[in-house]
Amino acid sequence: MTIRFRKALLLLMGGVTLLSLGTVGIFWHINSHDAARKLADQVLDRLAIGIEEQIEKLLGDADTDCRMTEELLRTGQLKIDEFSKLAQYWWAVLRVDPDVTSFYLAQEATGETLGVTRLRGDPISVWQTVRNYEKDVLELREYAAADYPHRPLYEESPGPDLRQRPWYLKARNQERGFWTDTYVFLGLKDIPNILGVSFTLPLRSAVGKLEGVLTADFDLSALSRFLRHLPVGDTGSAFLLEWQGDGQLYVVAHPQADRLLVDDEVEKGTKKLALAEQFADPRVQAFVKMLPKVQAGQSFPESGNMEFTVNGERYLGRYLQILDPEQPPWLICTYLNEGEILANAHQAFRMTTIVTLAVIGLAVLISLLLSRQVAQPLEQLAKEVIAAGQLRLEADPKIQSVVQEVNELATATEEMKKGLRSFQKYVPADLVRTLLDSGQEAELGGRREEVSVLFSDIVGFTSTSETTDPETLVKHLGDYLGVLSDEILKLNGTVDKFIGDSVMAFWEAGKANGGNATAACAAAVRCQARLKELRPQWLANGLPPLETRIGVHTGEVIVGNIGSGRRMNFTIIGDAVNLGSRLEGLNKVYRTEIIISESTYQQAKREIVARPLDCVSVKGRNTPVLVYELLGMRGETAPSVAQFVEQYGEALAHYRERRWADCRGELDEILQTHAGDGPAQLLMRRCHEYLCNPPPENWDGVHHMSEK
Repeated sequence: MTIRFRKALLLLMGGVTLLSLGTVGIFWHINSHDAARKLADQVLDRLAIGIEEQIEKLLGDADTDCRMTEELLRTGQLKIDEFSKLAQYWWAVLRVDPDVTSFYLAQEATGETLGVTRLRGDPISVWQTVRNYEKDVLELREYAAADYPHRPLYEESPGPDLRQRPWYLKARNQERGFWTDTYVFLGLKDIPNILGVSFTLPLRSAVGKLEGVLTADFDLSALSRFLRHLPVGDTGSAFLLEWQGDGQLYVVAHPQADRLLVDDEVEKGTKKLALAEQFADPRVQAFVKMLPKVQAGQSFPESGNMEFTVNGERYLGRYLQILDPEQPPWLICTYLNEGEILANAHQAFRMTTIVTLAVIGLAVLISLLLSRQVAQPLEQLAKEVIAAGQLRLEADPKIQSVVQEVNELATATEEMKKGLRSFQKYVPADLVRTLLDSGQEAELGGRREEVSVLFSDIVGFTSTSETTDPETLVKHLGDYLGVLSDEILKLNGTVDKFIGDSVMAFWEAGKANGGNATAACAAAVRCQARLKELRPQWLANGLPPLETRIGVHTGEVIVGNIGSGRRMNFTIIGDAVNLGSRLEGLNKVYRTEIIISESTYQQAKREIVARPLDCVSVKGRNTPVLVYELLGMRGETAPSVAQFVEQYGEALAHYRERRWADCRGELDEILQTHAGDGPAQLLMRRCHEYLCNPPPENWDGVHHMSEK
């Protein structure tokens, strides 16, 4: 039995719509409560995950900043007793990191302490305790950060000894950093009752002796504000619980932050955390009663669901434990009103019913219109196909429909008929072939041209590759090479090739704005600047920092297609390329980041800031070359850099004139302000050597390199 298309379309659309409505209704009546529970679980899960991500975001910076300070202390860039430098560094960190409240460092030997805090808001304040050895007490002084250490805002004697604080006492027995229990911060004058947590890091000497304790404080009010603005329906909410060492549960973050602290009955006039089971929110109390019962020293299950009732209202709750050892072991608690969930579902069902009935009526109307637009053309097409099968190929009026596929079928049918009409006249003996257009064929050859060539290489990449997972290293290296490539391409350079971790690039004279030498120098500066921005992020993610050396030289090379007739490469060759590679390697000798040649300097000197380093003869090349350290682009460096360049230039001039004592005097002044300057230290060693063993009379000031 067969039926017409129009009737089939009406039955199909109407039947599917009615079946959908009936199915929805049946499942609604059977699974309404289960659906509410699952919906609540999904909502609460997303909320808990969102809260966990927010906690990680807010607390992660404190951990990272503490470890960065520890690294600076360990490497000698900061010292534990240089409070002024520490204060300046922490002040800068707090100004760019709004989530960290304070930094503190307490010395084990003397008890003297430095703190930089935003507890007073803006401006940031610095407080310091200094031991008065005559009275044998610690004296507290508080400063505005900009006035430290000259004009104190507030003084107190005796001041607090942070070595008696619980977090310091615990740190004495720890080998690594940890998060403290939530506690009330030691208040500054007129700023009491600030609730927070601290990331605490013991500082130990090379032999394991405790030298001090470093902490970064985090004010929990930010988390309470975040919870207050969470979209948890009209009656839902979220809060954080902490299982402390006394075996009690405390609420440490809540939308109503003023309820977190209660009067301490033992220490009159002070505040303490409210016990969760006594918290001034009946829903929190009911939630806590439904938690699994665990003993002190044990942990909660990772997550769990619960149901509880408050004032006749039924709530669906869920908790999620933070298991990351780098974060405090908090419980994220969320809950929703079940009636609110079901009310939305009831409303949705009513709306679905109304919409479905409207859709049925609309479907019937559309089916009638669509069947007319589809059925009639299909019937006509069927007749034409039958006629074509009988080789009756007369052209008929064009069939049109609002349905694209029907129009395409009509067009295809007409094309088929047209093709068949052609076949009636002749059949070609061979297939018709199409010849594709092609460009001019590449040929071997090149041209002489002045270019600026850049070579870069990663410091200590071999040792890095031995200690880094291969998959991680490949991805990290890809990100690194991508950064260098982007900066080179922005300045119209050509990335010639990647040689392992090295990059070779060049600039042709006619393709670089402002000159190929200037563009190459700008690219080198920007590459180092971008890498310096990324290294803290890489270190925070446990990745190698990838320190980089760069060499730039300008000279004449052969530019073109180099290779064989079957395989070629567009590249450059010549002595200038080899010299560029040697300049990159010189950075290792002088402990610099970017070295450029005399020819590059002469072309770009109006746009760059560079200091002459030395006159050297690199390995494999007899002609000496004056090399420069590129310090930055003109207009982007501090005025003191120009003075530094001039002073070093005078020292180098004395050196080349064999005036060793004068050179050493200049270098002494340089090293007083630039203690770690590699070129100055190297030149100083040569002066000492030449004062003891002068070079021959024909010495020309050229240093001959024996290694690449």
